[in-house]
Amino acid sequence: MSDKQKKAPKKSADIKKKKSTFLAKLAAANEAVYRFHYGMGMRVLRRLHRARRALVAATAPLRRWLTLLWRRTVTRRVRRFGRAWKFFLTGFPVAGRELAVAAKQGVFAVFPCLGQLITCAYRRHRHQLAKAWLFVGPAAALIVFCVTVGAWANTKFCLELTYRGEPLGYIDNALVYNEAAGLATNRVINVDNSFSVEASPKLSIAIKGDNAVMDNGELCDAILHTAGDSIAEATGLYVDGAFVGAMESSTELNAVLDSLKDGRYDKNDSSQRAEFIQDVKMVEGLFPAASVTDTAALKAKLTSEAVVKKTYAVQAGDTLSTIAVRNNMTTAELRAMNPAFAKTDIVRVGDELVVQKPQAFLQVKVIKTIKYTEKIDYKTVYTNNTSQLITWSRVKTQGQEGSQDIVAEVTYIDGVETSRKTISKTVTKQPVTKVVERGTKPVYASGSEVVVGDGVTKGKMSWPVPICSNMSRGWRSGHYALDIANGPVTVRNKAACAADGGKVVYAGWNGAYGYYVKIQHANGLATAYAHLNSIKVVKGQTVSRNQTIGLIGSTGQSTGPHLHFEVLKNGVRVNPLNYVTPGRIYR
Repeated sequence: MSDKQKKAPKKSADIKKKKSTFLAKLAAANEAVYRFHYGMGMRVLRRLHRARRALVAATAPLRRWLTLLWRRTVTRRVRRFGRAWKFFLTGFPVAGRELAVAAKQGVFAVFPCLGQLITCAYRRHRHQLAKAWLFVGPAAALIVFCVTVGAWANTKFCLELTYRGEPLGYIDNALVYNEAAGLATNRVINVDNSFSVEASPKLSIAIKGDNAVMDNGELCDAILHTAGDSIAEATGLYVDGAFVGAMESSTELNAVLDSLKDGRYDKNDSSQRAEFIQDVKMVEGLFPAASVTDTAALKAKLTSEAVVKKTYAVQAGDTLSTIAVRNNMTTAELRAMNPAFAKTDIVRVGDELVVQKPQAFLQVKVIKTIKYTEKIDYKTVYTNNTSQLITWSRVKTQGQEGSQDIVAEVTYIDGVETSRKTISKTVTKQPVTKVVERGTKPVYASGSEVVVGDGVTKGKMSWPVPICSNMSRGWRSGHYALDIANGPVTVRNKAACAADGGKVVYAGWNGAYGYYVKIQHANGLATAYAHLNSIKVVKGQTVSRNQTIGLIGSTGQSTGPHLHFEVLKNGVRVNPLNYVTPGRIYR
């Protein structure tokens, strides 16, 4: 046998020996823990047992005293009460026999017999009844107390209101009266100061119960009822929150209001309706008799002129635009008030123009739903041709206007349209875009390159001389233009600008006008600029609004530097002040 074979059994025996030693130690430790806890538990139980015996011994006198007290008070009294009650019940059979005998003698013999039995029972058991009352009395009193407290806790209180010696009713709190007094004061118009509200009425606490309490509105009516004949039940009319008057019948008041709309619109046309401009409300209630009026008086008040008619007499040098500016209105508003001048700019000295229409106290507006067809403007697109001058252009595709059906609500006041609200739009024809080919080769004028504008006519004309608004001469017979001259600064060699976008139809020398530029606009108007010192545009080009077209000078028949400015409508010179305002520049 080799040495390795000899060492193998020895090594296995050592391992088994170590394992048995570990298990023995583990069992010993487990047993030690068990003995410790067992001993600790037994010691605690012994001490608790000792403490219980000590507590029982210490409280024995108290327990004996309480037991003796219970027996002497409760047990003894209960037994006595039981014996007394048993003794009391033994009398009922005797009393029954006595009442039966008395009943045989007659009905009237029963009541004396019953009285004798009650008296005898009281004398016989008075001591027991007195002792029983010692228990029953406090218990009954406690029950009554609890019931009383519960009843008062669930009881709701209110205030009984006495107004000027007359009971008006019940309210929750004094704040209700203050609010009602304010409502009554606001509702009543004290024409003769005959109505007043008592500041401090009599208030007393009362149980609410089934009593109905009043809110501030009901109390307000009750206060007004105390005024007697000086207060009448009617329907009041308020315009924009202000009291106007009252009528006894709301039907009559409605008839008055409807009569103000009569004749202003077609009632049979569902697309029309009439409304009041102001906020109109009707309130039913109690009003002073002095404020109650009849149909004729109220209608006269509602149709009376709140704004009187105002006219203006035309003076020498006046134009529609200057008259409009003087009266804080636009030229369009002035034309609407004066239909005779809707399509003409000519005014003569002595003509009377309405500058303020009369307005009734209660105004009516008519709203009509209308349908109409509206054109849709086409767009213009430009393409460049580098081989042509900037003054050259050619239409490659003609633009075509589109159309759309409009449904709108139009508001009229005194027959004049004041607003228009579009409800719907339906495109019936799409517009066709206009394509224009134009040259890009530069052109020079007065030593500088010509600037081409967009040519768009915007419809509002700017003042042609931004630096100056002074005029040496205006529109009058023999001089159908504006001469814009020095003051407060010189205008020599200052820019003259296009009043609106368009196309230059003349640019050059024009006899007495000197250097002269004329621009044709797309809305049928044309503007002319004369006595220029130099010209910055050429014929055929387009210009934008406010674009410089030349420098102001004194060429031609001129006595000094100024811009001679004309406006032409369909080839006829018209007053420029109907289209421009001195100094006003639109961007």
